[in-house]
Amino acid sequence: MFQNFRAILSKFLDLIPERKLYQSEYCQELDRHARIIQFPGSLIGSVALLGFAFDTDAKLHPEFPELFYYRIGFSLLCISYIFFILINHSKQTKSKLEGLVWGYVVYGYLLFTAAYYTGRIADDAPYVSGYQMVVVVLSFLPLPRKTLFIYYPISILIFVLSVLIYKPNLDTPSASYSMQNLILSYLLGIFSGLIIERYRFHSFLNHLRVIKKNEEITKTAEEIQVLKTQQDGDYFLTSLLFEPLLGKEVDGNAVTIETILNQYKKFHFRNKEYQLGGDYLSVYNLILQGKRYKAFINGDAMGKSIQGAGGAIVLGAVYNSIIIRSKMDPVSSNRSPERWLHDSYLDLQKIFETFDGAMLVSAVIGLLEESTGTLYFINLEHPWLVLYRDGRASFIEEDIHYYKLGVMEVPMNRFISVFQMKQGDKIFCGSDGKDDLVISDSGKYRDINENQNLILECIEESDGNFKTLINVLESKGKYSDDLSLISLEYNLSPDSKPGQHWKEAKKLIRKKEYSRALDLLLSYDSLLDVSITELKYITKLYEKEENLLKAMEYASLALENFPSDTSWMFHTSVLYKRLYSIFKSPSFLEESQELSERVRLRQPNNIRNLIHLADVCRLLGDKERAQYLVQQIKLANPEHKKIKELIMLIS
Repeated sequence: MFQNFRAILSKFLDLIPERKLYQSEYCQELDRHARIIQFPGSLIGSVALLGFAFDTDAKLHPEFPELFYYRIGFSLLCISYIFFILINHSKQTKSKLEGLVWGYVVYGYLLFTAAYYTGRIADDAPYVSGYQMVVVVLSFLPLPRKTLFIYYPISILIFVLSVLIYKPNLDTPSASYSMQNLILSYLLGIFSGLIIERYRFHSFLNHLRVIKKNEEITKTAEEIQVLKTQQDGDYFLTSLLFEPLLGKEVDGNAVTIETILNQYKKFHFRNKEYQLGGDYLSVYNLILQGKRYKAFINGDAMGKSIQGAGGAIVLGAVYNSIIIRSKMDPVSSNRSPERWLHDSYLDLQKIFETFDGAMLVSAVIGLLEESTGTLYFINLEHPWLVLYRDGRASFIEEDIHYYKLGVMEVPMNRFISVFQMKQGDKIFCGSDGKDDLVISDSGKYRDINENQNLILECIEESDGNFKTLINVLESKGKYSDDLSLISLEYNLSPDSKPGQHWKEAKKLIRKKEYSRALDLLLSYDSLLDVSITELKYITKLYEKEENLLKAMEYASLALENFPSDTSWMFHTSVLYKRLYSIFKSPSFLEESQELSERVRLRQPNNIRNLIHLADVCRLLGDKERAQYLVQQIKLANPEHKKIKELIMLIS
């Protein structure tokens, strides 16, 4: 029973732990409120009782002249506070006598003096009603609630003692009525005071919680800002490492190159905007075997922001080292474009394998020969290359045969893709940022483009113009990833048309008048006037005449001007081997092997070429290489009739 009563009383009195915990702060808040009302309160108090002092009290109670001094004393007290407050404010100082102290003193004087003189004339109902007002006022003042339990008992004691001393007549009905109202005033003052104070305390508590929460949020925001500043500094330093790795050597008239690199992550450092991401691109001039190439790469490292940037930096650093080595080392620069791409891929793959799958990069590595427009490239699980020709855009590949850089499983049948460009052709090579456009983000989830042909439509809509293409892409949707894009436009005409003797020569060939056809094709004033088709026919006509040296000369010239013809490259390799069989010069075998190896890098499953290459290696004395190639033939076609013959020759 006692515990239940205690619980009810504790709930009514709002005895919560926060009252002790925040007692000091709460008193400071009350002091602030008291300071707000002390000046207007003092002004009101200084004149509020003067009417009673100089007029009403003398008329109603001439026998009680002391009332005048109580009234005047209150006015003087308030006036003194006004001067005290003004002096402090002029000095811009705050005194402890202001605020709560002012409330205690002023209200204490009013309540206790009113209790005394009202008790003396308690039989006067109007004066008792005035005292009731003074009692109730306490519940509205910004004073601690303990004031209720201190001031009310003291005022009651003073009132009772005054009644006992002066013995006013309380037996009248009006006096009895006044006493009952006075008791109700005290009860109302206590209850309303507790309720109002409870509301005031919880308002303070909520405000304090908001302040503390704001402080926590501000502190957290400051900590986040510090961390962000540090992070932006790291981003800035990373971007400083990244920028020098971006190569763009676009000189010359053979190829027009345009690039854009727009990383999704933007940040500000020292009032400047920078970008950081996982996309990388570079275009360099490169000379291989005496021919000029545009060596380009476009990569997209796995991860966002700093993680992707780390992969892009590694990719750029390794690729730049490959380029520098190829420019400075005669051995490296004497490789075929197929071998250069293959070796570059292996170098990059070995580096990214060390990350044990934690850093993967999709990429396209390519070489564009300036004189012939032959494009060599490897696509490492990167978006397909796009060809823009005669107002139409199309993919020049339809399958992905390589994994990303860093995938531990390396394909066995690695090959180099070869494509022959024409004058006016444009090749677009870009990351998936051009495809992953946000079509709509109005719903709960973003609507990402899934149409892989969208880039083709955009290129056609922009008529192949690079700057217009960027605007068209942005009109289709917002970027959701890093965007990198390279455009390579070929400006030369690599393939000349057959000359004036071609039609007549074909008629002679059909009539099997090979000597006359050969003389006709050789009657041009300059080799520059001879087309590639005619060079090939000249080669075959010399072969029919068993003049293999002349045949090799024109075959090499045709291949020199049209290296994308893989079947002709194989034919030329076989021709070198035939020359070896006549002249026994190892240099012919070496040339034959070089061309056959290039064919193998393009077409690793070409059985005829594998058999031919294995035999060339045998003749060169490289039995280990020949045996390896025989094993490759077995894997591709185990029943091939040449396998047993090769094995016998090698052993």
